[in-house]
Amino acid sequence: MVRWLPILFGIGCTEYAMNKTATEAAGGEPRIEVDPLFVDYGMIELGGERGLELVTVSNVGEAPLKVYNTTLVDPAGPFSVIAMRDVLIDEGSALDLVVEFMPIALGLATDQIVISTNDPVEPELLVDLEAKVPPPIDEGLPDLWVDPLSHDFGVLPVFDVGQADFTVSNIGDADLTVADLRFLGATAEMTLNIRPGVNGSLPWTLGPDEERVISVSYTPEDDTPDSGRVVVVSDDPDTTTETIHLTGNGRVFSGFSTGWYVYDDGLDHETTSNPAYSITYHGDYDLYWYEPSGAHGLIDSSDPEADFAVMREHVITGAGAPTAVTGPLTFSSSSHLATFAFATYTYVACDFWIEPGEDPGIYTVNADTVDDGIQVMVNGEILGRMNLGAAPTGWSLADSGRPGEVNTLIVILVDDSATQRYLTNLSFYKDGVMVE
Repeated sequence: MVRWLPILFGIGCTEYAMNKTATEAAGGEPRIEVDPLFVDYGMIELGGERGLELVTVSNVGEAPLKVYNTTLVDPAGPFSVIAMRDVLIDEGSALDLVVEFMPIALGLATDQIVISTNDPVEPELLVDLEAKVPPPIDEGLPDLWVDPLSHDFGVLPVFDVGQADFTVSNIGDADLTVADLRFLGATAEMTLNIRPGVNGSLPWTLGPDEERVISVSYTPEDDTPDSGRVVVVSDDPDTTTETIHLTGNGRVFSGFSTGWYVYDDGLDHETTSNPAYSITYHGDYDLYWYEPSGAHGLIDSSDPEADFAVMREHVITGAGAPTAVTGPLTFSSSSHLATFAFATYTYVACDFWIEPGEDPGIYTVNADTVDDGIQVMVNGEILGRMNLGAAPTGWSLADSGRPGEVNTLIVILVDDSATQRYLTNLSFYKDGVMVE
């Protein structure tokens, strides 16, 4: 829910003593700073009083900061924030947002505030919100509470170690026995540590308000997504088990990218097998329906990300080891095809990394010339196509790039007639400079 709250004194543009070092602004541009970036309401009982917190949006730049919008990712959830529209914050001033939490269900509640501004470096900034709603305490009984109930390790370089801590508590008013703690999952890359040197051996007896801290470490060995569960077993009469859900992934390359995977199967693929996709001109979009990975170039796909994963596996398996990026990629060969009746498909793929917090819009994928056509895709989204005779083209990653994740580019070069086929100067650019 996004609504106006009846606390008008909570809004204002004031001089703001900043709690953290500001990034030096230059060139007369606005710069946003938000404090805090994570709001934890702690425990709030169901039916109890609402939680209220302030989030301060400051302009630490040298030009007025325009706040276009403040919204919630889940506007129907238990959090609410004053909905701002086109508010101007002068240099050195700040705006206080009142953020409310009203418990509506037991368990962990999370959301994010999305703050959209004219800051050219961070046009969209996220504030994480979290609150915990415990079950009512039964008098004379133990009550198991595990926090948090999930953790995503994100993407780590392979063989780096990530660790997450979890608190096992008794929030009841009688002794709680924790009988067992076990890790369930197919991966050996996550390890549960119950810290017996500190916590003692199982079973544990926790008195009222007593707690133990356990941890899970994650050391990815490949780029396959990993998941697991920690099951906590106790004598809580209402909830005998609680489950912690864990996810993570590895990044097998360092720097920006893996390099180029290039796969050409050397076969002529018939393009007359389906009358619904007839080929009538060079580089016709219907040509991609016939590409041999089985993903049909994402045409009419009901699950583009799943089909894109099929295509990526096809390319990487066929290509073998990637080649290092030392400059723009160019591919060319002769062609002997009967026009429109057959086509060849050459794939270029690349896994790449956008740093957490980085704006994907500063990246583009560029190509100079093609024959007969290319289709450019990132993370299951078709960015565009380019045919013979087109001017050099660049495609922005603003909407498809994902900071803090391994991203995948696939370019399909299609040829549908003699005498040649080529793709010239395929490359990534960041802020106008080629990325190697």
